[in-house]
Amino acid sequence: MTETPDIIYTKVDESPELASASLLPIVQAFAAKAGISVETRDISLAGRVLAAVSDLIDGDFPDHLAELGELVKTPEANVIKLPNISASVPQLLATIKELQEQGFAVPDYPSDPQTDEERAIRARYDAVKGSAVNPVLREG
Repeated sequence: MTETPDIIYTKVDESPELASASLLPIVQAFAAKAGISVETRDISLAGRVLAAVSDLIDGDFPDHLAELGELVKTPEANVIKLPNISASVPQLLATIKELQEQGFAVPDYPSDPQTDEERAIRARYDAVKGSAVNPVLREG
């Protein structure tokens, strides 16, 4: 990103996405009248999973949560953070399966890791579950 947008609007999960997707055009319309730009960042569970294993799969999936974590520490930060899920292991497993069904070569979640590689993969996934978003964005 070469220039910081005036407002960042977060993309979230499942049912909250229905409300946030319908609100985004309204926010954009009002902001445009004031000359304010609005950009989105994906902090959904699927987006966090893809970012966590981006170096293990084909594709470049930026870690928007880390980006926002840095941004909120600056005075320029203006983030509209919408409700998101506190991902449980079953939700994480369902997300991994859904991504795999969509053709993403994300590794399975090692429920009983035996090797260093499996422990490293599990640690990456464990970092995106639970309330991973709120503590990061509240730093600002």
